[in-house]
Amino acid sequence: MSKFRDKICADTGQARSGRCFPHGILQGTEWRVLGPEELVELCKKAHCRDYEPGETIFREGEACRGVYFISHGLVAVRKEDAEGEAVLLRLASAGDTLGYRPFYAGGPHRASTEVLRNSGICFFDAETMRDLLHDNPELGVGFLRRASLELGQAEQRFYETVRLDLRVRLAHMLLIFKERYGRQEADGRIVVDLPISRQNMAAMIGVRAESLSRAIRHMTDDGLINVSGQRAWIVDLDRLVAEGATPDRH
Repeated sequence: MSKFRDKICADTGQARSGRCFPHGILQGTEWRVLGPEELVELCKKAHCRDYEPGETIFREGEACRGVYFISHGLVAVRKEDAEGEAVLLRLASAGDTLGYRPFYAGGPHRASTEVLRNSGICFFDAETMRDLLHDNPELGVGFLRRASLELGQAEQRFYETVRLDLRVRLAHMLLIFKERYGRQEADGRIVVDLPISRQNMAAMIGVRAESLSRAIRHMTDDGLINVSGQRAWIVDLDRLVAEGATPDRH
């Protein structure tokens, strides 16, 4: 907690709530069950901070003292492997909550975080969260649903890593990035601003960076995509969707 500047939303009323939960961000999150008064009271107790790329929010093994809500930005969640190398597990962005699973489990953080883009993070300490969950149990039910969903997603990723061809995994990843970071240009092409490096992309789908680069070259030669630096163009969306379809999705 020493990293947090004492930036506890010095303004009052709805402005505090807007600092932690910008307009429209609650839709689709566990926090949507809170009423306006609950949000205002919660944000009065929040410790909010702006982070720059490269900064750490918490590290693997540190005591979990509460949960973190991302009001804007992009954060990488990593875990060390047996050799001490950090492996990218997932990306977290605006509307995501970090640290709720170790908070519920009463244990330390099981992963580390690194800020990838300028981010606004609000921290709610354990006492505040316990009081809130006591008063609004539906919030806790929402987090349990989220944990179940993430477990299912982890099982799917494991299946894909073990059983599916690299091209399928790469196509699936690019389609996910398209939904979050893609846009259509004036000429009709779909461009995707890749949020992470090729090395991190390779780690997410369980291959070496060299293997990923070869797969990108092959898909480029086949007329599906073009990739330059941190940007990808989807040349043939229908074929890319077909490539990214797993047996469970047919």
